[in-house]
Amino acid sequence: MLARALKTIRDGLVGLAYPQECRICGRTVESWDDGVACARCWDDPALTWVLTGIVCDRCGTPLTPAATPAERTRGPSQRICGMCSSAPFTAARACGIYSGAFEASILFLKVAPHIPPRLRGIVSRVFSEYQRVLQGDVVIPVPLHRLRERERGFNQAAIIARRISKGFGLEIDERSLKRVKPTDRHRAGMDASDRAQSVERAFEVVRPRLIDGASVLLVDDLYTTGSTISAACSALIEAGAQRVNVFTIARVSERHRL
Repeated sequence: MLARALKTIRDGLVGLAYPQECRICGRTVESWDDGVACARCWDDPALTWVLTGIVCDRCGTPLTPAATPAERTRGPSQRICGMCSSAPFTAARACGIYSGAFEASILFLKVAPHIPPRLRGIVSRVFSEYQRVLQGDVVIPVPLHRLRERERGFNQAAIIARRISKGFGLEIDERSLKRVKPTDRHRAGMDASDRAQSVERAFEVVRPRLIDGASVLLVDDLYTTGSTISAACSALIEAGAQRVNVFTIARVSERHRL
């Protein structure tokens, strides 16, 4: 009761001192816990889609209840979308679709190293649900190139990775994987081939002794076409990683990709 009362007082004072409009609908954000999106936008499944339904067992993309051709071939116990057969990772999962409050929060995370409590709760809940699938000996964030990180002041993927490491008692390694090739910012409209070419050989493992034989959990903010994730995974596997699993806050759906 006391904690709830203190939260109410805090949110009231924050609202008075620092009134903030929701970056989706423009209403006032009434709770500090919600970050840059209001509670209504967080709670509207048409805007903010948490991935709690049927997903591809490999890449985590949402699937319809109807069986796909790949599912019919493999049987009902393994659901595969058929689009990720060449992906180098073992499994990938995301908290939700890149839209609504997820999109607003990720865009804000690129300029401010803060994950609001509501999003932290979703990250913890979803990761806990898939922890067995995403098992790893070490958590590694997808690195920024040193020039980009110097410009930004931090790596947003490392903020997420530290949260998972702390919350689940997992070892974190922020030094073994480096981005050695500066890449252009991916633009809307770039297809998977363009994105893959832009990150080809962009990553290098500089401490292979720590990666050889390890199961790695690779963490990033967003899974778009999978090109950046795949390039990082390939570098880790070439350095001897036994397997690489992937966790992101959000992923781009097919209808939001262009």
